[in-house]
Amino acid sequence: MQWARMVAHENGFVAVIMRSDTYTGSRGKTSFVLIKCERSGQYKCRKKEFVRRDTGTRKCGCPFKLCGKLVHGGEGWMVMLICGIHNHELAKTLVGHPYVGRLTNDEKNIIAGMTKSNVKPRNISLTLKEHNANSCTTIKQIYNARSAYCSSIRGDDTEMQHLMRLLERDQYIHWHRLKDEVVVRDLFWCHPDAVKLCNACDLIFLIDNTYKTNRYKLPLLDFVGVTPTGMTFSVGFAYLEGERVNNLVWALERFQSLFLRNGRLPVVIVTDRDLALMNALKIVFLECTNLLFRFHIDKNVKAKCKSLIGQKNVWEYVMDSWGTLVDCPSEQQLPEHLQRFQVACSLWPMFVDYVCETWIVPHKEKFIKAWTNKVMHLGNTATNRYLNVLLL
Repeated sequence: MQWARMVAHENGFVAVIMRSDTYTGSRGKTSFVLIKCERSGQYKCRKKEFVRRDTGTRKCGCPFKLCGKLVHGGEGWMVMLICGIHNHELAKTLVGHPYVGRLTNDEKNIIAGMTKSNVKPRNISLTLKEHNANSCTTIKQIYNARSAYCSSIRGDDTEMQHLMRLLERDQYIHWHRLKDEVVVRDLFWCHPDAVKLCNACDLIFLIDNTYKTNRYKLPLLDFVGVTPTGMTFSVGFAYLEGERVNNLVWALERFQSLFLRNGRLPVVIVTDRDLALMNALKIVFLECTNLLFRFHIDKNVKAKCKSLIGQKNVWEYVMDSWGTLVDCPSEQQLPEHLQRFQVACSLWPMFVDYVCETWIVPHKEKFIKAWTNKVMHLGNTATNRYLNVLLL
């Protein structure tokens, strides 16, 4: 089989075993193996389906067939070519063929070891290429091997049971609450070292939700702290049943319990314009100042500008006027800056109404410099620092 597959690879196709049997020499029979092309035969649907799915198959009824029989005495094999014709074009490369890219036991051990070390799949692929330059393994097969390894570690436990066991083993601080005493509704966890950093650097925190980052489509609430030197650190995480005020209040109360001294609570918490999160902050952190991410606001305003103003050469002029308005240095000068902005954008009244009704009137104290400069925020309203944290 090793010889047959080597010759097949050199000619641009994959040889697989069609049928084989082993005899001990009784009744004059000898052991044999019937070899075929991987594209021989026809695809058969395993289940009867009312609606046929649009699926593809490699099988095209290739007639190629090769038979190998064991020579009497067991000194070698006799190979007979039954049909040497292919009804398809031979491949120039075998990359992407599942059988050729099948991982060996040694390669699976390498993937398991590198997965333990949190090595990225693309780096694992490069390592396998270094060990075997002729490897046809694809990144998909590496992902499948990683998934199989993680499932083997979990054993018979569900993913939630495995997570709880890991949190207990590594002594993470965690809370959860159940729904109907069976299903985990909300889950909050943090590392013990994060609690020390949280109490040492308790001035500014960034809180935001991420979406569609897990298979269950649950929102992940991320708590990020900022040191006086401008560096960031993860405080804690919370998987929530939904983005409702009740769930967010529970997560914020767990976050509040990390502070060991009641008098040392966050001074500034920066969020995006998530109304549920902003309302939850008013309930849990009464004396905290809630600021909004300037980066997110600029991004939304720019998107609205492009949708309402069709002239590309005007976009920069309008956004410069918006930037001047946001950088207003004092409360007394805001009416003057707002009037200049309205005059500059007078040809697009819908854009002016959007800016005033969505941002200026309800939230001006949370992102305009005249108000944000009254509290120490270390510049965490005018940058996209939080996005950089997520990317890292």
